[in-house]
Amino acid sequence: MAPLRWIPRDGGLWLDLSSGGEGEGTWLAVLPHAEPGYWRPVCVLVPGEEEREIGDGVAGRELAQDTVVKYAIQAIAALHGVSPAHREPEEDAPWPRRTLGRLWGLLEATATGEGG
Repeated sequence: MAPLRWIPRDGGLWLDLSSGGEGEGTWLAVLPHAEPGYWRPVCVLVPGEEEREIGDGVAGRELAQDTVVKYAIQAIAALHGVSPAHREPEEDAPWPRRTLGRLWGLLEATATGEGG
């Protein structure tokens, strides 16, 4: 199971949450805000849902990334009735648990300077 990595696209950064044919159409992104230096953390956590914007601009791209990842952990856990507590990625687990583990892995990698 590959770790999650931010991909530059359209002036922002995107994170595809799909895994093993599950979660297609789910993603996180930080997009440029109209105000210079601010970013829009946005996501789609359920295939086909409308884009969710978290707040009205966050100062700094790294803070926006951290915001949308932590929001996604809480929201995915709530949507699927699983704990948002820290977990290791489990390759054979259902998509919500795999995704939570991968998101926690991304937070850890970012904290140590290894996150993409």
